[in-house]
Amino acid sequence: MKRLGIAGVLALLFALTALTQTSIDVEGVAAGKTVLWFYGTEITALIESDFNVEGALEIDGRTITFTASGTAFGEGAGDSAELTLDVWLLMEAVGTTEDGESITIRGGMAGSSADADISGGALGSATGPFFLVVTLGSTSYRAQGIAQGSATGAFVVPDDPLTMQMEGIGTYTLVGELVVDDDSLGDEVAESEYLAFLPWDRETWPAELFARLLALLDGLPCEPSEESEDEPADA
Repeated sequence: MKRLGIAGVLALLFALTALTQTSIDVEGVAAGKTVLWFYGTEITALIESDFNVEGALEIDGRTITFTASGTAFGEGAGDSAELTLDVWLLMEAVGTTEDGESITIRGGMAGSSADADISGGALGSATGPFFLVVTLGSTSYRAQGIAQGSATGAFVVPDDPLTMQMEGIGTYTLVGELVVDDDSLGDEVAESEYLAFLPWDRETWPAELFARLLALLDGLPCEPSEESEDEPADA
């Protein structure tokens, strides 16, 4: 599997640091759960979390502060002996700016942790790419860059006795830029348009989750499927 660094298996938070003229700087903390299946040292996981952020957009020299909250979910796969964990996450948050303008953040992250000590409750720290669509009022922007972060948790009594379950908190930072493209980021976006911008090969994602990423970017709600407590199909 091609590894694309990312942190935050079990809970989400992020910050995008302003490095370009049009950029986003966001911070937050989130808590959630990870349901785990073990096959020897092999691990598969389902992840659910809340998603709360606050920060600022830097657009043409103007700083716009905002807060937003929502949800995130995804899948993971790794090896407990090698302390590795690949993860693919979708997220969506809705909020307002200090001036009362609406803002929506939606998209995905994918990557891997190289120091995931499951037995010690540490999901590890890593870096990897993200891709988001940020809608401010009626204007949409693509946000793309590199995520950094870490996540820790503790085992709890599982909802499903055939699994193991962790609950905890994750923190991470995303650094990237905003690109406005009103012509190609309307409500009727073709799949091929987003595929041209994504930083991943679709073959590196679980197929069903990648399809839901494209649907989310196109404006559909970010919600776990009804089978969210079942083992991932591609595990």
